[in-house]
Amino acid sequence: MKKILIIDDDQFFSKTLETALPKERYELISAEDGEVGLEKLKSEKPDLIILDLMMPKLDGTSFLKKLQEDNDLPKVPILVSSNLSSVKKISDVMSMGVVGYVIKSDESLQSIIQDIDRVLGEDTTKGE
Repeated sequence: MKKILIIDDDQFFSKTLETALPKERYELISAEDGEVGLEKLKSEKPDLIILDLMMPKLDGTSFLKKLQEDNDLPKVPILVSSNLSSVKKISDVMSMGVVGYVIKSDESLQSIIQDIDRVLGEDTTKGE
């Protein structure tokens, strides 16, 4: 089972994603801001991080900078999910090593799940 850490202050988005993801394949851990996310990254050792950019305390961009600066933190693929659609912002975070960028308001839940499956190498056609 793959472990996903979702760092997002939007509890509705986190719960919706948790409900939609197949429980036999994914375990979801939530953090409401980047500070809590850093602690859970160390303790939970997730296979994927889904990161929002706009959050209180430690925002997504600052979280990414801390990851780059601290070699003791586990290196985990990061999928950014945000409502920020500025080309510059997307370009900035993509250059920080994220594996994908999802604009929440433009993507369907199914599309986001497909991105998660792609990043984690899950075969979504199994059992069909």
